[in-house]
Amino acid sequence: MRGAGVAESGGDRPGQGEARLLASGALVQQIAQAGGLVSLLVIVTVLARRLSVAELGAYGLVASLAGSLLVLRNSVASSAVRAMAAATEPGERARMFSAAAALYAVVGIATGLLIAGVGVVISVAILDGQLARDARTGALGLGLVVAVGIAASVYLDALRAERRFVQAAATEIAAVALFLTGMLVLILAGAGLGPVIAASGVLPLLSGTLSGIGVKRRMLPFWLTRAGVTRRRVMAIVPTAGHLLVIELSTLAMYGLQRIILGAFTSARTLGLYEGPLRAHNLFYALGGALAVPVVPTAATYVAADDAYRMRELVLRGTRYTLALVVPLCVTLMALAEPILEVWLGERYGAGAPALTIIVSYWLLYGGLVVTPGFLVGAGAARYVARVFVLVAVLNLALSLALTPALGIEGPALATVIPFLLAFPVLLGLGLRVSGGVELAALVRRAGLPAYALGSVLAAALVALRLAAEPATLPAVLGAAVAGVLAYWLAFYLLVLGRDERALVRGLLS
Repeated sequence: MRGAGVAESGGDRPGQGEARLLASGALVQQIAQAGGLVSLLVIVTVLARRLSVAELGAYGLVASLAGSLLVLRNSVASSAVRAMAAATEPGERARMFSAAAALYAVVGIATGLLIAGVGVVISVAILDGQLARDARTGALGLGLVVAVGIAASVYLDALRAERRFVQAAATEIAAVALFLTGMLVLILAGAGLGPVIAASGVLPLLSGTLSGIGVKRRMLPFWLTRAGVTRRRVMAIVPTAGHLLVIELSTLAMYGLQRIILGAFTSARTLGLYEGPLRAHNLFYALGGALAVPVVPTAATYVAADDAYRMRELVLRGTRYTLALVVPLCVTLMALAEPILEVWLGERYGAGAPALTIIVSYWLLYGGLVVTPGFLVGAGAARYVARVFVLVAVLNLALSLALTPALGIEGPALATVIPFLLAFPVLLGLGLRVSGGVELAALVRRAGLPAYALGSVLAAALVALRLAAEPATLPAVLGAAVAGVLAYWLAFYLLVLGRDERALVRGLLS
């Protein structure tokens, strides 16, 4: 984002290299996240056509633990990156890396045990017969793989601490390619459900291993030394992760427990129907995570320097661009929910269309940078974000328990959307307070109106197309979805972006 990195007039300006570093880091990180999501969607698609609906539900219930129970690792990661980056002397950076590596190892063991324990409980309490046995085997293997993977992932975060954002993202892309290839070979070779569940958590191990190779080849100042593992260095990482841990636990309660609640009140088949909406919803969650990688340190830098101008531009342009990214994706999924699910997973999964439309709808608001946790945490508002997320999670859990028995698959979807809609004004107000003086009217005029005006046109066009042509084949549905999103972005580029913004887009693509 050019405004986030280069002031157009006045002040101490960072060079074009700094602006390009941040923008290219965000772009390539989003490509890596998108690649990971696409690989998961491909895997689920293949599984959906080879397993029964009940087996797919069991897979989603247990395999999802590898992502939903990474709360300790995720909360420590940002703090560890900050601590390693702050150590400018190579020897001290190596010692801080060693302290981080020890902490990652402890977190990995704890997470692995938690995954294995929760998976065994799920297999006993929710599943039965062969499904229960496969789930139990898969959970034990998954816990072991994730434990080792978290320990290895310290090398990936070391690259980020070195501000090698593009290299780190490229490493993740290579790991995703290996992961997808391995999983497809395993599935198509006829492996049982247990080994497939266990292998589903190998991605952190692959990315961490490849990152470690990159660190060694480039002789970066990250090596293990016992002298670095001291209480002082470990405690330089742990306390700052507290609020992030609260946010991660709240997210776990919102997204992780929904499968358990749905399975407890309905059946494994209903869980299978909910898998498509959840996987599609995770697209937006992953995009938010990708944006946080460069945004957290950038916002923190502007706050520390008391640079109100750059913070204001980050908010205005960042919200403008992220809405332009998210709105057409969200509108397309909502308008074409049923045909997308049917050509993706099969006709028997079309019943999940209402849940898909509901659960992605709140991202029409939360696609703006100013309300994202990454921006707010980077701006120093982690404590307030944590409080809001706790309240959202509590209301989400209460609504899931209240709505799921009566509504089935639509219950947890509504339980997700309602709390976030109620929390949106609070997070928006918080974002404006730390934005360097951005007014709501300016945010709506520069970011909201263009994004939603074009989104309305896209929604009307897709609904009209669906009513007139009823696309039902993969080429027709995929063509409509891709053409709609690309048309939105082209219109945004030509009609909304200014000359300097179009130049930035061309520069990044080159």
